[in-house]
Amino acid sequence: MTLYVFAVLFAVVRSVGGKNSAWEATGWMEVLEWPAELFMQFVEGVARLVKVGGDGASSAARLGCLLLLIVLFVALRRWMLMYYAYKPGAVDVKMLVASAPDVEPNLEGLTAQFRKQLSETNLYPPTALPAEAPADNFLDLLGDVDLEPRKVWTSLLRLFSRLRPKIAYTVRGVLRVREQEPRFGITVTVTSYAIRGSRTEAIWGTTWDEAVQDAGYWVMASLVPVTRASRRPPWQQWRGRDLPPELFAAYQQARELSSDRKFDDALDRYYEALRIDPTNLYLRTQIAGIQEQLWLHLDALETYYGALLLDGQSSAQRNARMGMGSWDPRRIFQRRYRWWRSGLLEARFRYAVVLGVAERTADQWCRSEAGRYPRREHARMEIRKALVPALAGRHWRILMGLTPPGESGPFCRAREKEAKRWLEKQLGEGERREEIVRVIFLLACREEMRQLADDYPRLLRHLFQLRHPFSRAHGTLSRTSLRLDRDVWAPLRLARAEAQGGYAFRGLENSLRWDSLSADTLRRRVKRARGLLRVPRQWLAPEWHLWQDSYNAACAYAVGMNRFADQGAEHGALDQGAEHGALADLAVEELENATHSDSSGLHHPLMRSWLLAEDPDLEELRQTDHFIRFERETYPHASPDRHRPRRPVWPEMTAYDQHLLSGCAEVMEHTWRLRGKQLPVESHQLAQWFSSDAELWRCVQRIAENEGRHWRDREKLLQKVREFADITLLVKCGLPARLPEMDDLLDNATWLSFDDARRHVEEAEREIKNRLDSMKSVVSERLNGSENPHSPIVLSVHWLTSVRRRGASSDFVTQAAVKLLCRDYEIAWRALRDQVDPDEDDAALLTAMHRFHDPNDRWWRALAVIRTGGAYNIRRAS
Repeated sequence: MTLYVFAVLFAVVRSVGGKNSAWEATGWMEVLEWPAELFMQFVEGVARLVKVGGDGASSAARLGCLLLLIVLFVALRRWMLMYYAYKPGAVDVKMLVASAPDVEPNLEGLTAQFRKQLSETNLYPPTALPAEAPADNFLDLLGDVDLEPRKVWTSLLRLFSRLRPKIAYTVRGVLRVREQEPRFGITVTVTSYAIRGSRTEAIWGTTWDEAVQDAGYWVMASLVPVTRASRRPPWQQWRGRDLPPELFAAYQQARELSSDRKFDDALDRYYEALRIDPTNLYLRTQIAGIQEQLWLHLDALETYYGALLLDGQSSAQRNARMGMGSWDPRRIFQRRYRWWRSGLLEARFRYAVVLGVAERTADQWCRSEAGRYPRREHARMEIRKALVPALAGRHWRILMGLTPPGESGPFCRAREKEAKRWLEKQLGEGERREEIVRVIFLLACREEMRQLADDYPRLLRHLFQLRHPFSRAHGTLSRTSLRLDRDVWAPLRLARAEAQGGYAFRGLENSLRWDSLSADTLRRRVKRARGLLRVPRQWLAPEWHLWQDSYNAACAYAVGMNRFADQGAEHGALDQGAEHGALADLAVEELENATHSDSSGLHHPLMRSWLLAEDPDLEELRQTDHFIRFERETYPHASPDRHRPRRPVWPEMTAYDQHLLSGCAEVMEHTWRLRGKQLPVESHQLAQWFSSDAELWRCVQRIAENEGRHWRDREKLLQKVREFADITLLVKCGLPARLPEMDDLLDNATWLSFDDARRHVEEAEREIKNRLDSMKSVVSERLNGSENPHSPIVLSVHWLTSVRRRGASSDFVTQAAVKLLCRDYEIAWRALRDQVDPDEDDAALLTAMHRFHDPNDRWWRALAVIRTGGAYNIRRAS
């Protein structure tokens, strides 16, 4: 409407100015004659409208232009309101109002907390001063604007200054208190000045902090679907719909916990969000990313595979597309199947990478740890049962033309069912051979990379990569990076698996041979994969390139280093060392290009931990002097250490288990100390204490049995501690615990030995594992087939049974009796802290449990003393 009104106004003013030519040009300036003539006629019309006297425009023309100008300003104002509502513009959060006098002292603090809650979502721009309320209609907008002809320029400037709205939304809240639980509430109202509407909701919580936090999530859940945030992941599917506040809260909390490396809580919140929105592709990829960081590659493989099914196609359509050729027209012109949008391209890429990291994925697929980690092994078994038919149905084409071990002839398309059965047999629960499973995964990875490169859009601008590097239209992946993975990285990993496995697939064609690999060969292969247009592209736009291209090339060089590292001691150590160093130089050069191409620093926080410790492709490169120099230059650290464990996640997870158990034990130690002071105590309250403590010790037992390898066990312990303990104790004791980085562990070990920190980290890992193993026999409910009398679980159950059987008629328990029992529990939890501390006694928990009192008749008479008119002699009873 604004454009239409402006066009009409421009035409009317131009007609008032006359149609005589006001511009004459010669030579090459003649091309500007027509637009300049229109502009000068418009200026002439404006001059006649504001001119007073006989040369000015008529009153009718002036009145008509004034009306058109008013309509234009109305339309422009409306457009700007809509734009700022969509952007969104500033949100005015009013001071909260108290509905009761006793709430008024908390107004300023709760208002500040409410504004902080909104600002942390990156959708509410905080302002230093409160903004004025926008005009409700155009008459309010005009205000004191003087419309006299002699002051027309001043009036127009005032009018233009009021066109831009100061705020887009206003948020008001009223604090309320009621008698029933939850007692504390806030009634929130969000008013939009663009759509002329408002939403109101009453939110209640057990504390003011909880109510204000939930109110902030509700406000943002109301704004996201109507703003441009709904065009970004993970909210594309909620544009114009009612976004559940629980979903927004779960996602926001999970993102914050993940950035703080509190991965157990983050996974729990992500799964809660996924329960509300199960078709959200972005949530699944976030979960899989955390699983990769925790080295749960089988879990990540299942999560990524589930994400691939969210492509809007049926199984038959997906199967037909997997069988298309590279240049099949349907792959290009099929509109509903756009791989490069909505995160599908990135999800498929990470799925292929997890398959390609076969030394980890195949190892977890084939390893059996039922005796050592029973719960983790059960989870792996369930994943395998779900993935075997899925992988066979998706990847049976990788066997076409191949003769696997044990088969007499090659597979063809006519033997589709036989190929699927062979894959199911090799991947099933029978005798799995890791070497064969590794080759199967790598063949599937190579096929996925080929499909990815074929599905990438073949437009000219993508071939030249002439776009801004931080554009998110197609994510961080480019056609060049996919070609590098398809032509270099995947064949290189497949060649290594063939050389190490010893199980040959006859008919397998691989363009790279592991035994004849050299640095020069790999460099030429990388250059060819980058394409012939790389030189003119760099000449046209040298700074426009994605860091992913250089990073993928560095990973290819780093994988090639394994050949010379494995064979250097056997065949020509000098030559092999030279080739090894040449590849290290090439890899570090590409890493420098990757980090320097990200001039804004957007990826540096994300890349640092992945590059320095987590990426399996760089395991060999991290041990070289070239990488150490690159690390010191790019990621300066207070005390960098060149000797890192090849698998740093195990020391990190072991240290995390220690921090988690120590923090929970400290919380419960303080809790039982406080419980000893809470007198008088009713019998049902005492029974609840025993029941909760038994559940907590069962969580400790599961962590000890599995050495903390199952994240659900760790999260269950955290949930139980939160349920029974005070929130201030959790904060004081550092819960939830943060997964430490390897640099943190090395820094702490440096204080012990400046020249051998790695050894101290590995020794601490072994010591903590030994202590967890010894703790398992103490905490377990059964020992050698019979009940363990000193188990804290058994003792808690015995006390619970005694209270329920004999304490039904007891109203109160004396202070002395409760202190006796609470002291035992306090000592037991303190002993657990010492048990997981490598510097303390490794038999602390066993000693404490042997001194724990059993609920026999003597102690029960001391425990069950009630106030019935006279004092009972505790000493005589005992």
